[in-house]
Amino acid sequence: MLNLINRLISINICHILERYNRYIGPHWLPKMLRYGQERKKLSSKMGETEGCSKHKRWSLQGMTALVTGGTKGIGHAIVEELAGLGAIVHTCSRTETELNDCLLEWKAKGFRVTGSVCDVSNQAQRENLLNTVSSQFNGKLNILINNVGTNIAKTVMDYTTEDVSFLTSTNFESAYNISVLAHPLLIASGAGSIVFISSIAGITPAYLMPIYGANKVF
Repeated sequence: MLNLINRLISINICHILERYNRYIGPHWLPKMLRYGQERKKLSSKMGETEGCSKHKRWSLQGMTALVTGGTKGIGHAIVEELAGLGAIVHTCSRTETELNDCLLEWKAKGFRVTGSVCDVSNQAQRENLLNTVSSQFNGKLNILINNVGTNIAKTVMDYTTEDVSFLTSTNFESAYNISVLAHPLLIASGAGSIVFISSIAGITPAYLMPIYGANKVF
């Protein structure tokens, strides 16, 4: 199952990045799309049939998934990819209005997606999120995607203690704690996978993103 998810993400990276184009600078997109195209060619050499639809190549029918921060950016694209391949998806957002708008959008597309209002930096809210997921998915979860990420644009010397605590709690600690809370559900499914969303900022220094970059070195 882990190989399936990894290859699924590689093959569909072009599709996700095209949806994500409005959120990233134009100088990044060509390089990232070329990477996605190379991965697609590699998958073809591994035995994938060129020209067939993604629905024939992949099926997540009956699988359950939790995607944190799924109402915008990469998270939104991932929710749509998983749901489009047949998965039943639950996502979360700190903003109720934004979440409700997305749920209506997905319902109109025929996707099976539910959602919760949750600030993943808060342990009590993380626990409530996983309790909701457990209830909706009958105690089983196949896919956990720790997507949430945020930044406060400052130089290293300008960060306050509160800034560092907030960024670390949101970007790093939330992924760890949600994974721990989800562990029993993933084991119960018999085919559980966890995906962490890293960042190029974790490899290459990015201006005004030092704490974010440190948090994203997975």
